[in-house]
Amino acid sequence: MKKLSAESKLQRLLRIFERTGDRGAYTRPFAELPADVQIRLMEQVMVRSDELPVIACFREPTEWVLLTTERVVIRQGQEVVTLPWGELKDATADIAYVNRMLAMGPTGKLAMSRLTLVRHTGEALEVELEVGPSFFGFWNVLKSIAASSALETK
Repeated sequence: MKKLSAESKLQRLLRIFERTGDRGAYTRPFAELPADVQIRLMEQVMVRSDELPVIACFREPTEWVLLTTERVVIRQGQEVVTLPWGELKDATADIAYVNRMLAMGPTGKLAMSRLTLVRHTGEALEVELEVGPSFFGFWNVLKSIAASSALETK
């Protein structure tokens, strides 16, 4: 995806999100967020002129994840972590966590909210997203980015 324009990346990622998940109460395409949330995120993330915001999970001012056409920015409490696409090796879920969720019964899978983002360095970062279909849409978008980054580095 590296060679695509920012607008092409945005459209491709939104198609993946919509095809594999759905909007949630807190998670949606950036353009569909309330204007005050968009402004807050743009100010905090300082989106560059060569990138576009794509999808965000915004629960509150200190708990959010923003995906742009160049990076993933995560705010958990006072900590803000920026993960450029090229550093993302995988987006996965801890197997013990998945097993606990599946043990809850048929709806357990839809109760999943935690992803682990793995860097090429091996460092792992756990991120909390909204439960439900938007979780799976966001996860598939991140997996797609990691897969495309792996292809581009070969």
